[in-house]
Amino acid sequence: MNPVVFFGYWSGALPPVTDLHFRSFVHQHPEHIYELWLDTDAASSIDAPELQWIKSHPRIRIRPFSLDALIQRHVTGDSLHRYNRWQGLKKLGRKLHRIGGLKRIKAQAFEHPLFGNTYRHSSALFAGFTLNKAYRGDLARCLIPMAHYEQPSLYADLDVCFTSNLLDLCGNAAFSYRWESFGFANSALLYLPGPALSRALVARGCELENFLPWILFTDENCDALGIKIHPTTMFDPLWSPGSVLFGSPGLFFKGHSDLSAVMSQLKRENYRAIHWHNNWRTTPAPDSVFRALLAESS
Repeated sequence: MNPVVFFGYWSGALPPVTDLHFRSFVHQHPEHIYELWLDTDAASSIDAPELQWIKSHPRIRIRPFSLDALIQRHVTGDSLHRYNRWQGLKKLGRKLHRIGGLKRIKAQAFEHPLFGNTYRHSSALFAGFTLNKAYRGDLARCLIPMAHYEQPSLYADLDVCFTSNLLDLCGNAAFSYRWESFGFANSALLYLPGPALSRALVARGCELENFLPWILFTDENCDALGIKIHPTTMFDPLWSPGSVLFGSPGLFFKGHSDLSAVMSQLKRENYRAIHWHNNWRTTPAPDSVFRALLAESS
């Protein structure tokens, strides 16, 4: 099997807290390559002093690219710009649809008990591809492997700290992990073993006209595509009842007077990686779990 390529995606200025993501990758995967795809459609940049080292590290490659170009090529043939028009009216339309108005309009929406209405790309109420950075990330993790990787690839959100070498999980079966206890996966980690599955995943997203996890990565879709959904307790202490970090991302960044005890408990919980759930602008306390993991990775 060809070597696994690890990769991530970012749109805009790369936040300093992502230092932990990159250092933990280098520390845990000493022989593998990481590719950071920077979205040129959003003037992406690496300006933070803490991150300058990644520009010259021999196992980190910076890959500027246009996500808009991939979307136009593989997701829609329509002009992206037309979705940016009349955003105020679209927002009002979505509100009216949510409260029961616009009944005569075919809204082309998925109704979800947790997230409300999710609109298909062809819906008149779809907000568009360009304004929602989180949704662009949902698209990028699926489109980049199909367009650029013949070998296996493992995508990770940049708010993931690697606490182990994940290569033993990267075999012939794709994987992600469960979104809390719900019937769909969280694609913050997404392993695809090759181009056939990458193409099938994008085809399913195009068929659904939506790439959000609770639409694309349902148990039913993952079963049909052959994507294994690992338990939350492998990668996400914030979503794992009983964990020392359960319930709040703040526990990852705040100071702990008993930090050594917290770290000992966290190691006993034996997470393969830790997803800290955004907090891109949070400044970690000196005696935080974040700082302790960064010290271990440096």
